[in-house]
Amino acid sequence: MGKFIYWFAYYLLNIYFKLVHNWKVKGRNNVPQEGPLIVVSNHVSYLDPPIAGCAVKRQLHFMAKEELFEKKWFGYILKKMGTFPVKRGVPDKSAIRKSLKILKKGNVLCMFPEGTRMEGGELGEAKPGVTLIALMSKSPILPVGIKHADEDNPLRVSVGKPFTLDEYHDKKLSRDEKTEVGELIMDKIKNELDSID
Repeated sequence: MGKFIYWFAYYLLNIYFKLVHNWKVKGRNNVPQEGPLIVVSNHVSYLDPPIAGCAVKRQLHFMAKEELFEKKWFGYILKKMGTFPVKRGVPDKSAIRKSLKILKKGNVLCMFPEGTRMEGGELGEAKPGVTLIALMSKSPILPVGIKHADEDNPLRVSVGKPFTLDEYHDKKLSRDEKTEVGELIMDKIKNELDSID
């Protein structure tokens, strides 16, 4: 049932983004079609999760703020589609375990490293949870850049090539090195944003 809802929404939203936003997506062929994957993207709009989901043709599992699950019917739909709650502002061990479980099964986790929508479209810093999950899972990371429509341009999305953090694995990292990993993830997203014409 959950997969049916997800893919039904996927095709409807693809039509919506094409007809209403005239969206352009490049790099879809960069998406690995099997194996664990962490999709990371910038976050400026409530539309970003469905945009990322439609740009990557694999079922994505999202973290979402726990407040969205307060309405039982909406929370039920979100959970059926593979979305799970996370407590913001505090380390949420349950959400981290859920994330690692998703990746261990060879599925796709989508994360917005900044943790919240950023006003004005400027990139913020990656939150520690993103770095932790990326390092613990050792999963490939797929950067996605999203530029929303303006007066001169349609909605545009760039999907980059997957990268790994091999040089950081299997060793105890200092705080500076963990910060470096977060900066690397954000730099990859910035590269995709900069590549959009």
